[in-house]
Amino acid sequence: MISNRFSAFIVHAIAWTFIAITLSLSSNTIYIAFLAPIIIIDMWFALCLGFMLRLPTVRENVEPPIDWEWESLDVHGYPVRWLKKEWNPNKPLVMFIHGWNSRASNMLGRSALFHELGYNCVLFEMRAHGGNKRVPHWAAMHVCHDVERVMTYFEHRGWLKNGFLIHGHSLGGFVAQRALRPELKTSKNALGMILESPVTSYEYINNQTCDFLKIPKSLQRPMMRRLLRYYNRLNPSRFQVPSIDFLRPPEWGLPQCPTILIQAKHDATLGIKHAELLIDVHDGLQSSFTYHIVEELKHSYESENIVRDDLIRTWLEEHSLFFR
Repeated sequence: MISNRFSAFIVHAIAWTFIAITLSLSSNTIYIAFLAPIIIIDMWFALCLGFMLRLPTVRENVEPPIDWEWESLDVHGYPVRWLKKEWNPNKPLVMFIHGWNSRASNMLGRSALFHELGYNCVLFEMRAHGGNKRVPHWAAMHVCHDVERVMTYFEHRGWLKNGFLIHGHSLGGFVAQRALRPELKTSKNALGMILESPVTSYEYINNQTCDFLKIPKSLQRPMMRRLLRYYNRLNPSRFQVPSIDFLRPPEWGLPQCPTILIQAKHDATLGIKHAELLIDVHDGLQSSFTYHIVEELKHSYESENIVRDDLIRTWLEEHSLFFR
């Protein structure tokens, strides 16, 4: 599948080639030497735009775990899918949303606690992740739209009538905050949200990419604005992003249901600043927000963690969310 994320680089390359040929034919080749530094910088930044719109790693599709099955919903021609286990129509739901370059089955360990407590569990898989169908262009907003459509579908099936929780890890936590914003009809049935070492600002993510690409810090915010303009040209209106500040709370979404943040103290992937941002936003608000900075938790490879599960269990009990 051909990606269109490098179209800016191609357009700029064609434009500069045309200018260079025109100057050569008009015997003004000396101007090419003067323009060379500008051309190099412009082409590098155009190339960086494509690198910033990263695609998930291609992974082999695998059979569902024992006792689980795949279900899917067509969303604008894309088969959005999730793993589902046996279902009790009288119990509430927990949806688990994995992180960047992960897959639905990696949330199996986190779901064990909720199965024990009597919840129905769904393991959502982001588009183009796991063995999912590839896409020419990927963005978190696409996944948020997918989750919103899936939640509406679940509501129509009666799966939300007993209430629901969302447990989002890393990028999945970013998606969860958007999918539970109060203005959505489905959010009225939300019992709570669990955020595990979540992304809270896409600008922070983009700055990490800029650091990798050796873009000076003084140019990173202007580069982010340029990226948003480029992104909005590539995407239909339903995925548009109006500003950088839109990509962080409270503009991104500030769910009103009880929320627990469980943050790895030594987060080698995201750092702790994402958690600090969310804590600052909630500071002074009359919201049901609890947070824990956990020494014994890492960002990744934590499908099972006793400390995390004990914190969640205590939080569930405090909010009368045991259903066994």
